[in-house]
Amino acid sequence: MMRRKLVMLGEMAVGKTSIVRRMVLDRFDGDYKGTLGHDIFVYALSGLGPARDRSLELVIWDTDGGLGASAFHLDAAVKGASAVIIVGDVTRPRTVETMALLAKECDARLPGRPVYLVLNKTDLLPDAAIMDRPQSLDGLPFPIVKTSAKSGDNIKETFVDAANTILRREL
Repeated sequence: MMRRKLVMLGEMAVGKTSIVRRMVLDRFDGDYKGTLGHDIFVYALSGLGPARDRSLELVIWDTDGGLGASAFHLDAAVKGASAVIIVGDVTRPRTVETMALLAKECDARLPGRPVYLVLNKTDLLPDAAIMDRPQSLDGLPFPIVKTSAKSGDNIKETFVDAANTILRREL
């Protein structure tokens, strides 16, 4: 089975680990435990590709959010990445600004790689709240996905789309 690296980026406490745990373990733990350095998870996906006959093992690097927009100074975390998921917290606008900075770095340093801008913690928004596209993300050529690690909304779909894009682009 083919293995490819996917990197999770974003500030501290935006939900990177919760998203990965929801995908890999299908669980959510509300107790925050910060990641030190990085954690690595492996997750196999099957039923990929146009004929749904391909498989891919994602090696998911869950990075320390303390680096913020300077994550690219740590080559080990992003080197060899086939895809990137950048996470921001919808309740903390500053984290979305960091998403924009990281997305621009991805565009420059990882050309051709799929990048997903994930606005996490949508379950914390009031029911009537309509979340517009943050202005800082305007003009970026990457899909924006609204997720909730707590409920699992759009988590699996994002990873499956990333895996299919990796296969399609032969990364």
